[in-house]
Amino acid sequence: MFFNHPEFLYGLLAVLIPVIIHLFNFRRYKKLWFSNIEFLKNITAQTRKQNKLKHLIVLLLRILAVALIVLAFAGPELNRNRKRALPTAGGLTAVYVDNSFSMMAEGENGRLFEEAVSKAGELVTHSPRDKRFVLLSNEQRPSQRRVLNKEEVMNELDRLAVSPASRKIENIVSNAASIASEKDYPAWEMYLFSDFQKNSTSLWHMQEDTNGYYYLFPMAHLQKRNIYIDSCWLTSPVMITGRKAQLKVRIRNSSETDYEKIPLKLWVNNQQKAVAGVDIKAGGYELVTMSFTPRNTGWHYGLLEIEDYPITFDDNLYFTFQVKQYLNVLEIGVDGQSDALALFYGSDSLFRYQKMDYRRVQFDELNRFNLIILNSLPVISNGLTEQLKTHVEAGGNLMFIPAAAEDKTDENQLLRAFGAGSIGPLAEGQSRVKGIKTTHPLFSDAITKIPENADLPVVYRHFRYRYTISSGMESLVTLLDGDDFLLTKKTGKGRLFLLSAPLDKSYSNFTTQALFVPVMYGAAVAGDAHTRLFQIIGKEDKVVLNNLERLPDTDQPFRIEAHESDYAFIPGQQILNGSLVLDVHEGISKDGFYDLTSEQKTEYVFAWNYDRTESQLDFYSAAELREQIESEEIKNAEVLSADESSRMEMLNTVHKESQLWKLFIIFALLMLLSEILVLRYWK
Repeated sequence: MFFNHPEFLYGLLAVLIPVIIHLFNFRRYKKLWFSNIEFLKNITAQTRKQNKLKHLIVLLLRILAVALIVLAFAGPELNRNRKRALPTAGGLTAVYVDNSFSMMAEGENGRLFEEAVSKAGELVTHSPRDKRFVLLSNEQRPSQRRVLNKEEVMNELDRLAVSPASRKIENIVSNAASIASEKDYPAWEMYLFSDFQKNSTSLWHMQEDTNGYYYLFPMAHLQKRNIYIDSCWLTSPVMITGRKAQLKVRIRNSSETDYEKIPLKLWVNNQQKAVAGVDIKAGGYELVTMSFTPRNTGWHYGLLEIEDYPITFDDNLYFTFQVKQYLNVLEIGVDGQSDALALFYGSDSLFRYQKMDYRRVQFDELNRFNLIILNSLPVISNGLTEQLKTHVEAGGNLMFIPAAAEDKTDENQLLRAFGAGSIGPLAEGQSRVKGIKTTHPLFSDAITKIPENADLPVVYRHFRYRYTISSGMESLVTLLDGDDFLLTKKTGKGRLFLLSAPLDKSYSNFTTQALFVPVMYGAAVAGDAHTRLFQIIGKEDKVVLNNLERLPDTDQPFRIEAHESDYAFIPGQQILNGSLVLDVHEGISKDGFYDLTSEQKTEYVFAWNYDRTESQLDFYSAAELREQIESEEIKNAEVLSADESSRMEMLNTVHKESQLWKLFIIFALLMLLSEILVLRYWK
């Protein structure tokens, strides 16, 4: 036998009361002498043993009556299948209804979400009247921390809808435990209606709170079929008008069957640009390349589209990209240097060139430039080194050109900050460029083949770089003697480029050769090929923008407005290291395009998409959940399978509090009645 309230068992000490009363009321027999027994009326003879037996029986009945009353208050329970006692009818019950996108799929009785809401409603309906509930879903809104009665929780169930939010089961369980603790419920129970996706279910967290007891209701999918657009990226980080762009699209098949000729459409600015037929194996993915040519500068709105049923939230993928009118290039140097950089970048309308003296660098403007060139600086301060490192890690590019001076202390400090090794001694003796890594994106668009008798740069003297294999340095241009002439390294989201010789003509004729153009052009447009084109709702509440032309002020903060819609809000915003950090929190709940505006002018354009976690149709069955509970030795959880005919019967039994206490009260009353009868009729 189990007791829901074992603390009441201390009341069994009350059986001492009738014992004490019995001891004080015990009467000793006395001898009475009569002169003549003729005056006595019918005297019933009673022996000492009979009287003692009567008192013992009365004492026993009183003890039993007190003990039965105490046991009734302790909440007796005979169900040995129960792993632990449940809260009483007035206790707290947490109900979780999974309203994520995967619950849009079909089950045996219709959509899983509607079935889950229906079963949760039946659970509430069959609960005791004084039961108190907390209704949880994936949104985890503050209002869901309120304790509700039966009528209120039914109204909340009617208002539930499928949501883009997705939570892990352990987070839901932790939330329920914190609510129970906050509301001072020492023991509570929880019912979870979900399809229990494997990537969001970890049951071992349930054993961390021994005050809670969990019932799992797995909602089984009728068919596991879903095709979805997983991601996309541009192969070129910088978009230029009139230049063909390639978009890589990854499509996944989370189904048990193969699919052929799935139509994939590409729309840019509401115009269809490309279409492709995609064949995907069961459980696999396909990488599709779609080409288009942007004709105008500015922001462009892209949409990828397929058709799939019944899970449709992941059939569209929104993305945005900017075709820039020009690229900002900054040279940090000294007066009297070669004007080769100014001539090259100033002659092309694609670039906006600017030069700063190394002694008067404006740190707050560095984030505006796509490429920063350190042209043979005599001194590199620690502050400049830190700012440049931050700039490159955020996505900017940096080209380092060594100075002619022999003291390399400052320059080596800069290289160490980037993990790029150090500069060795000056190598005298003429050499020339021999090898060019034409497969690298820096040259792939400009150099297809190098003729045998190509006129390549001649190097009269140069510095040698020393670095380890693990440093991540990549050689792009090499000399006849095997030394590096141009190196690169990926750092954060940007790139570092290292030339081994100053641009002065006494070191090489590099600035007058054809190779100078693709190197300087490529360094300005280089970047991560997997350029981020969109954000994920619910996962990326904070967004960092590095290259805005104008930062917000306190009087006119930025607004985020839904494209071609009236919805708008002001996000949290702050400036960190010259970058704008936006905190959208829960301001974005629907996929689509959003414009960042200030004074009715669009400064940036976002694309937000739903999280693809819910697209992966891989779930735990009831048998797998039971096996996990058993293997993890979880004592306070059990699974009620949706395909059991007696499931609702079991559910009702769970909710009905044990009636065994009434039987104990009846027996206690019988004991008291028996005591009255003994005292009344036992003469």
